[in-house]
Amino acid sequence: MDKILVLRFSSLGDVVLTSTVLRPLHEAGFDVYLMTYKAFANMFEDSSFVSVLPVDKLNIFDVAKSLKPDIVVDLHKNLKTLMLRNMLKTKWLSYDKRSFQRRFCVWFKAFKDKTFYITDAYAEAVKPLVDIKSPRPYLEIKPDRVNGFYSPKKVISLGVGARYPKKRYKYFKELSKLFVEAGFEVRLLGAKEDKIDAYGFDYTGKLSLIDTLACIKASNLVLSNDSSITHMARAAGIKVVSIYGATHPCFGFAPKDFEGIAISKDMPCKPCDLHGKGSCKYGDYPCLDIDPKYIYDIAVSLLD
Repeated sequence: MDKILVLRFSSLGDVVLTSTVLRPLHEAGFDVYLMTYKAFANMFEDSSFVSVLPVDKLNIFDVAKSLKPDIVVDLHKNLKTLMLRNMLKTKWLSYDKRSFQRRFCVWFKAFKDKTFYITDAYAEAVKPLVDIKSPRPYLEIKPDRVNGFYSPKKVISLGVGARYPKKRYKYFKELSKLFVEAGFEVRLLGAKEDKIDAYGFDYTGKLSLIDTLACIKASNLVLSNDSSITHMARAAGIKVVSIYGATHPCFGFAPKDFEGIAISKDMPCKPCDLHGKGSCKYGDYPCLDIDPKYIYDIAVSLLD
């Protein structure tokens, strides 16, 4: 059985999306390993189709060399993985990052209309090994873990965090209130630093990654910033409403139609940055001025 080493070190959302290829490779008869940073390893704790090699920046080369993979699938594609390629000298597959296309979305707004999904690019990378008909992320979560988050009410989980302010929706408090008043159970998900003033059960900073996945799996719907919670919902098979600020679905990270919907306010300055970094030239992030009732109505229509 050939050993396949899949490389994706960070960030969290990108690591989730590598799961698009992991199970199909396993089902095709390969022995699948994922090399990623230690902080993300827990997310694959319940997944039976992959062995995770948790690394830090100092031991990447030693771990890769000791595995002696037959094939490497490079889903990170940076200087580090180029050095690994030179060291391992084995069969190497990598994906098309569409770097120019994504930058053109920033520089030339006409490119915003071009549809692209990073999950399709990942599937294309492994096509010499397996033909993935409908690429989507997938992670296993044990039923007992999910049952721990069961509620008799309909559950709405809100991914309230994002790395940069230009990606953080302004009105989660008002949005969460609409759901609570309608009788839903609301859960707030994110890291410790994502804690906000909103209605619902506050899980920010309190759950491991695999338990966050279980909480999502026990939800009826997820609403999230353009962040890792969006991709975790997709991997758990729960529909998601992904709210875009400074970034844009044209970058390839939006949910597909069967996974949910992306909400993005159309503005001539959008997208202003590949990752949502920097400050807003208007000062107050008008790209995130999206009526909570509008988002609520879309969410309810998805539930129906």
